[in-house]
Amino acid sequence: MSRAANAGKGPTAHAGEIHGRAASRFESTSAPAAMSSDGSDRVMSSISVIMPCHDRARDLRRVLVAYDHQDTDQTFEVIAVDDASTDDTHRVLSEYRPHAYSLRVERQDVNRGPAAARNRAIPMAESPLLLFVGDDVLPEPDFIRRHLQIHRYQPDTGCAVLGRVTWPDDMQQNTLMTHIDGPGAQQFSYYYFQDGTEYDFRHFYTANISVKRDLLASVDHWFDTDFTYAAFEDTELACRLVKHGLRIFYSSAPIGRHYHYHTVWTFAVRQYRAGMMACVFDRKHPGVTRRSSIAVARDWRRLAPLARAYLAFRPQATGAGERLEAAALHLAGFYEWMPNRLLDGLYVGLLDYFWRKGVVDGTVGDARTAKGIHDYLARRTLAPLLAGFIREAQGEGIGLPEGLSLPVNGRLP
Repeated sequence: MSRAANAGKGPTAHAGEIHGRAASRFESTSAPAAMSSDGSDRVMSSISVIMPCHDRARDLRRVLVAYDHQDTDQTFEVIAVDDASTDDTHRVLSEYRPHAYSLRVERQDVNRGPAAARNRAIPMAESPLLLFVGDDVLPEPDFIRRHLQIHRYQPDTGCAVLGRVTWPDDMQQNTLMTHIDGPGAQQFSYYYFQDGTEYDFRHFYTANISVKRDLLASVDHWFDTDFTYAAFEDTELACRLVKHGLRIFYSSAPIGRHYHYHTVWTFAVRQYRAGMMACVFDRKHPGVTRRSSIAVARDWRRLAPLARAYLAFRPQATGAGERLEAAALHLAGFYEWMPNRLLDGLYVGLLDYFWRKGVVDGTVGDARTAKGIHDYLARRTLAPLLAGFIREAQGEGIGLPEGLSLPVNGRLP
């Protein structure tokens, strides 16, 4: 979930190959527990952990060690696919020797994103259960055991178990991180979840979710590699799996600690890419997404003449997008370690702007037209957002950064 990786071509070129491998592998689901699916006398794992990896050499070893410290006596395997990392990720994976599980390592020579990496790992799985995780998610000691226990109570093929992903205790959370996993819920919605409750396909978080292998066998292809960034490829698969009986049940028991530090700058990029990928999802499943910015995106081309006319009437607004983005990021970054009650509103508006900017670029093919819409969008959303924040901050005695040119009363700097 958290890697920003560029992918290659879409799934159509190799969907048949994937489906063929899926069918041949999954036909063996009923193999005896004492035999692996390839017919050898190797003990079949109870669960296969699928972990795409990209440029994670610094932190990856402790993740591998954490799987060695699981408190279960059940056999399990970890299938790690290095997605053409530019650091020592592949070396870390290849040199690690687990004592409590089986580690299988693959490498993609071309960076194709987590969707392609998972697709490569799925047919290798030796287990009736597949657990999708992130390479930056450190499992608690009971992680594997909890997933297995819940599946025993929920044996239906369509049942998926969504575990909790939370920040680790030994990594400080800044105000942005508290927001995106808290009331903002732009990263995960756990803040609003209740144990044992069923949630819809939008919450198929591949940072910590386990599914039956037979359910994956019901679709003609798995993760769609048309999603060139790590966003919406899991949602899209879940949307198709629902037609085959997918039901997602949340449990806070299987906990993964998310070692991925974010600032407002890094998460703004993430939101922009998510907006772009939302357009890919909408083209594949028109009308399914209820978010208003996607619905509006279908009319962006009709709004382009309006944006051009607006900028012609107000030439000072030309280039407003870049100026206001810089001002907004500077302002939000100033409060990275200074919480105040106004911040959630600032983060919501700012991150929604970058989402919408991604939607624009994912919908409008012409760069010049998109640039005009960026300026129009920033002038109509970021300017009043910043002006309102400044007024309230001044009224409450909240300090503001010095020397920052910001819009006042909705006017451009």
